[in-house]
Amino acid sequence: MGRRTESAAVSCRCRIGRSSTKKNKSREGYNVHLHSIGTTCDGAVVAINNHGVFRSDDAGRTWRHFSTALREDTFPREIVNLGPRLLDHPRRGLLAFGNWFGEVDKYHALRQQLVVLCSPDRGATWQVEEHFAGFPQYEPAAWEHNGKILFVTRDQTKVRAHKQMSWQPGQPPQIIDTNLQDPRLVDTVDFCCNPVTKRFEIVRSERHRMELWLWSMDPADWDKGQWTRECRILATEGQFYSTADGFHPAGAVLDANRGVQHIFIYSGHPNGPAGVFRITRTLDTPRLSALLGGQKP
Repeated sequence: MGRRTESAAVSCRCRIGRSSTKKNKSREGYNVHLHSIGTTCDGAVVAINNHGVFRSDDAGRTWRHFSTALREDTFPREIVNLGPRLLDHPRRGLLAFGNWFGEVDKYHALRQQLVVLCSPDRGATWQVEEHFAGFPQYEPAAWEHNGKILFVTRDQTKVRAHKQMSWQPGQPPQIIDTNLQDPRLVDTVDFCCNPVTKRFEIVRSERHRMELWLWSMDPADWDKGQWTRECRILATEGQFYSTADGFHPAGAVLDANRGVQHIFIYSGHPNGPAGVFRITRTLDTPRLSALLGGQKP
């Protein structure tokens, strides 16, 4: 946060677009569904969306478009529903993680695999492998830690909880139940290891309350699956699926040099304009939690 005072620990901005639902009649914005995005070891930015794979080697000023990547005629598999974070693995190359989505006319078919997409050539072509997870996991938020890929992913069985997974290449994922339970539909989280506190942290929506909450965990306690509720970072009016859709914080960006995290939230009216909102918060989570009222729901 630099010299900014603690009272300015959180700030917000938004950008208007439009929802991609079938009933949406709005002409505002562009209909783009961003799946995964990440930075590479050599400083590039790679993004996967419904128009292909895009790579920028100059901090976003220009982009190379791999228009045939993951297209029907070059990737003869089911649609893959991907988690938000793309990783650059030292041996495997670019990795994106998700689940089988089914064909367009089989949208609700549930699969119990962890799907791993791997690109050894900087995003131009992609290989696929799958591993049985034992439950229909959706949109896993990934983080590499001590040689393992860790995930916080929603359980699509009843869409009321998040679970943890850990995975190493060539091995099946290990599943851990958590205390991340909700009475209403859950969505995708953001998951990272905070470089200031050295704790795992997730930003998670509680859509039955129309709130966003920050949770944390000591990495040594990963196998317990018990997260500490730190503080509420956003509360808003409205009712989910009535006046708002989306409302998930997947795709946050850490800025360790400035000591902040930029959290990007997609939300909007179910049948009209939508926006990408940005919350910038300090990485000093204990101070932030004290400022915003601690663990009280």
